Amino acid sequence: MTNEDFSIEPIPEGAVFRIERPAKLNAITRPVLLGLAACLDELEARGARLLVVTGAGERAFCAGTDLGELKGLDAETRLTKTAMARDLLVRLSRSPLVSVAAINGLAFGGGLELAMACTLRIAAPHATMSLPEVKLGLLPAYAGTQFLPAIVGKARALEIMMTGRVLSSDEALAIGLVHRLAEHGAPVLDQALAFGREVVRWSPGALAWIRRCVDAAGPEVTDAGLAVEDAAVRANFNSADAREGIAAFLEKREPRFGKG
Repeated sequence: MTNEDFSIEPIPEGAVFRIERPAKLNAITRPVLLGLAACLDELEARGARLLVVTGAGERAFCAGTDLGELKGLDAETRLTKTAMARDLLVRLSRSPLVSVAAINGLAFGGGLELAMACTLRIAAPHATMSLPEVKLGLLPAYAGTQFLPAIVGKARALEIMMTGRVLSSDEALAIGLVHRLAEHGAPVLDQALAFGREVVRWSPGALAWIRRCVDAAGPEVTDAGLAVEDAAVRANFNSADAREGIAAFLEKREPRFGKG
């Protein structure tokens, strides 16, 4: 599936979604949002495991919303587009797909929000990240005010959003905003695919339960969080994948998950 604003490349485990607007720093347009939604529809319908999201070129992953597209739109239409984008990124964050943001350059505003909606993030050494909306008298509108505190904590999130400053890839790694930095000299996309495949080789059920448990966790261990873990363990304990994993270990072979 292709469009002048994006492309979707099939891979055995799912797809690579690439924003194809390097001259505009891969800024988000309505066709990009519709394309990502259609990509999710197709992948989820066929039970795919992996989605890698990236931008064309080496300058930008995504510079955020294309403000030029908003010219001439009335306030209600702008708010409708914003709500559409927010709902889509929240959907991506909750999708059973393992999604990996291959941050190949700057990720600003809605671009960083897109990256934060992904399950995992790997950044090029030269990548930079920012939520600069405050400098325009605005605030992050694509669920960024919720994603960022959940990832780096409330105190850091407040400082980052209230200053609108730019973070280096090293700082992003240090505070947990990205999970890994790509190695110098190797394409970020290749390393993102390897990262995703490192994860999706394991049991879909176990991965889903781990994500659910982590979502229920907070800064302190709570009875509510422990109850979610207990329910997950009970549901997973006698699953086909759990039986296969134990059998494969005892038989000294690679497990074949997702067959039962």
